[in-house]
Amino acid sequence: MIEHRESHLTHRQRSNQASLAWVLVCAVGAALFAVMIATQGALAQDIQDPSNGWFQKCGPVVDKTGAYDPIVFPGKPPDIGHRHLFFGATNISPDSTKDTLLTGGTTCRFKDGTDGGNNSAYWVPDLLKRDGTWAGGKQLNAYYRKGGVDANKVVPFLDGLKMVVRDTNTSKTSVKWYCSNINGEGNNGNMQERPYDCTSGTYPWVTANITFPQCGNEDTDTYYPKYPKVNDLENPTDHISHVVYPSSGECPPDHPKVYPRLFVTVKYATSLGKGALLAASDPDHADPATNFHVDYFEGWKPNTLQFYIDSCIKAGKNCNATPPPLPPGT
Repeated sequence: MIEHRESHLTHRQRSNQASLAWVLVCAVGAALFAVMIATQGALAQDIQDPSNGWFQKCGPVVDKTGAYDPIVFPGKPPDIGHRHLFFGATNISPDSTKDTLLTGGTTCRFKDGTDGGNNSAYWVPDLLKRDGTWAGGKQLNAYYRKGGVDANKVVPFLDGLKMVVRDTNTSKTSVKWYCSNINGEGNNGNMQERPYDCTSGTYPWVTANITFPQCGNEDTDTYYPKYPKVNDLENPTDHISHVVYPSSGECPPDHPKVYPRLFVTVKYATSLGKGALLAASDPDHADPATNFHVDYFEGWKPNTLQFYIDSCIKAGKNCNATPPPLPPGT
């Protein structure tokens, strides 16, 4: 009887251990499954993070400052229109095309000093200070982000895409004036309708920002190919209707192409913002609160923009700190 009881007790003990082990296996398995689901959810959330993408610092093309505009007045030499500050493509001229932009250099650089194949051109009106002198340009930062759309739908801009986005287009441009540093990583947080004096040594540059539309059709500009140009000075085109802003995370059927969200900050080489006016051929267009605008002429080298879209936006990464190196031969 004693042996039987000991044997029986031993048998029951092993059964309890097995049951306990099975419970532990189930618990661990459930925990691992929960972690896996959570990880997948986190990855999905990361892929759709609006800030995924990259930015570059573009210095001024100093010797190209002048009153001409390759988009609004193509082929027309200075002086026409108003005074512009140019950033990015060093081969910018009144006759610029996508092909000519690619034959020159660029002032746009990642943090590690590489240009990444971005020969795009960006330009803005100069800022006339209250002392009667021109501010000039300090730096333009170009941010290419996922934005509020599906990352998997983002495609490169059409070759040679041209856009002129104005403060008066829509509230979605989100133009604000503030004071910032040179790195694009800090500002004084005081966002206003018009520029003001930047008295802080930490944030010494008068700065404005603007957001471009993200949805496009098959046109590289409003007038092409639908509207032939007849008279540059009386051209009714606005150079922006071929692109629109997304609504509720979707691009409309008439503008189905989903581009990266291009967000630009422009730093003027002055702290004297109070009373400053925009360069304008018409005084009624000089108010910085209503007429700030940025021109964009796409000039990415072949396959480079697609590479960064895939490596940053579609990969769910913010590539500001460590931009991925281009493959050899790109």
